[in-house]
Amino acid sequence: MIHLQSIAPPEELTEEKIKELTEQFLRSKNPVWAQDYIKRALLELSFGKCCYCETIVTRAGSFMEVEHFYPKSIYPSEVMDWSNLLPSCKRCNSKKSKYDTKKNPIIHPVRDFPQQHLKIYCYQLRHKTELGKRTIQVLDLNDPERLVKERFETGNQLLETLDKLHGRLCNNDSSEANQLEEINALKRLLSHGTPQKPYSATIATIILQDEKYFEIKQWLIKEDLWDDELVNLENGLLEVMLL
Repeated sequence: MIHLQSIAPPEELTEEKIKELTEQFLRSKNPVWAQDYIKRALLELSFGKCCYCETIVTRAGSFMEVEHFYPKSIYPSEVMDWSNLLPSCKRCNSKKSKYDTKKNPIIHPVRDFPQQHLKIYCYQLRHKTELGKRTIQVLDLNDPERLVKERFETGNQLLETLDKLHGRLCNNDSSEANQLEEINALKRLLSHGTPQKPYSATIATIILQDEKYFEIKQWLIKEDLWDDELVNLENGLLEVMLL
C-alpha cells in the first residue's frame, strides 16, 4: 500500500449530480457510482492499481471496483461523496465488505500515510501501529496465494537482475558502451519500484535495502555516472518504501 495524492473530482460530478445520484441510490439501491467518468478518475488517482494491495486493475481478469471507504450499507447518504470513493480490486473490496471503518478505522490511502503504519519483512506486511494491524487483518494483505506469492516472484526476479547488473556494471574493464547499457538496465529496474508499478512499496523497499544496490550506487557516484534520472528514480522509491 502506498500514499495516494488526492485529486479533484471529475467535472461531471457536480454537487447537483452528487445529490441526484445519492437520492437515486436511496430509492433504488442501484450502483449509481458505476459511471465511466468516475472510474477513469479513480484509476488516475491510483495509477491503475488497487488502492489497498497494489495489484493492477486495468488488465483482463482483474477489473476495478468502485470502493466505498465508509460502507454504503451503513452510510448510504455518503455513497457519492468523492472522498468516500476509492479504486479497489474485487478481492480487497470483498474482504473489506461491510466493515465499519468509522467505528474501527483502517488506513485510508489518501488521508493516511501507510509508511507510518506498515513495514515489509520477507514479502509480508507487518504492522507498526494498531491502525496498520487492523488494515492487514481486514484486507488480508498477507494472502499467501494472491499477494505474498506474487510479491515474492516479482521481487525475487528483480533481485536476480540486480545481482547480474552488479557483476557486470562494477567491472572497471567494461567498455563505455557496455556501462551505458547496464545503467539503462538499472534505470528500468528501478522504475519497478516507482508508484506507477504494481507492488511498488514492496519492490522499492527490497531494492533500497539490498547491499548490491548500495554498492552499484557508490560505484556510479565514484565514476561520476550517477545522473539526475537515477536520482529522480531513487526519490520515487523513497516515497513509497515501507521500513
